Amino acid sequence: MAHPQTPESALDQALTALVSPGEHFLQDARRDARLAQTLTHFDALGRGVAASLNARGVEGGGWSHTITPAYWGNVTVGHRDGMHFAFLHHGRTRKGAAGRRLRVETGYPHGYSGWRAEPITVSMDRDPDAIAADVLRRLMPAYQDTLRDALEAAGRRQAERRARAELNELIEQLVPGIHGIGGLDPRSAPDRDTSFWSGPDHVPEGQVALPVAGRVTLKHDASEVEVKLTNVPPALALDLLDYLRRHGVVACRPHALSSPARVIAGELAPRGPVDAQPDTRLLPTAA
Repeated sequence: MAHPQTPESALDQALTALVSPGEHFLQDARRDARLAQTLTHFDALGRGVAASLNARGVEGGGWSHTITPAYWGNVTVGHRDGMHFAFLHHGRTRKGAAGRRLRVETGYPHGYSGWRAEPITVSMDRDPDAIAADVLRRLMPAYQDTLRDALEAAGRRQAERRARAELNELIEQLVPGIHGIGGLDPRSAPDRDTSFWSGPDHVPEGQVALPVAGRVTLKHDASEVEVKLTNVPPALALDLLDYLRRHGVVACRPHALSSPARVIAGELAPRGPVDAQPDTRLLPTAA
């Protein structure tokens, strides 16, 4: 026969579910009876809901609970694969049953901005098994539908991050002196959108200064790269342009202007014979 928990043992058990509690919060939990009661209540609720989901075989089991250190009361019941429900107590100032209701929100991968399942509310005083059944009936179907889209979007973003990281690594191998503005390591940026370099002023020790400054910006999926160079010596600029021309990136061909040249207010327009031939200009054309 199981013995009922004492308030002290119930609190000790609740504290094991806390995520990164601060020392002051732990001290308050020991000396503030109201906070201790809140923690033990939400710990029991979270444990019960997780146990019910596991007993029902939802998503193959693997549910557990955590509590975020907060004085208003909360518990998150999460699955090992990332699905989770947050039970939040926002109505403490309301009277009666309205002040005992919890808002149940669904969790999505970081950065997801699509449609989400609408939160529901449940009574915090109901049996955890009944709360779990309510969540499965009222929230789980819409959550599964929207989470599928969110996981697909997260997978695409992860693939794009990998592509950006790989391309940035190749750039950094070609240009060993590349570094972040102020000497920061570009690899410290998790999304790897850009590698920077800023000329000889901020070159890390042991690296060679680049002759120019610039910035390399990658498209979100690393399919294109924007390169901006500054402080380029004229001879080097000519070499770069000639390199682009020889590799077919830029081809100069004459194009007849099909419309009159744009006239800027205040600018003197050139005068010429009425029967002058159409003007032609050398326009850079992407190959």
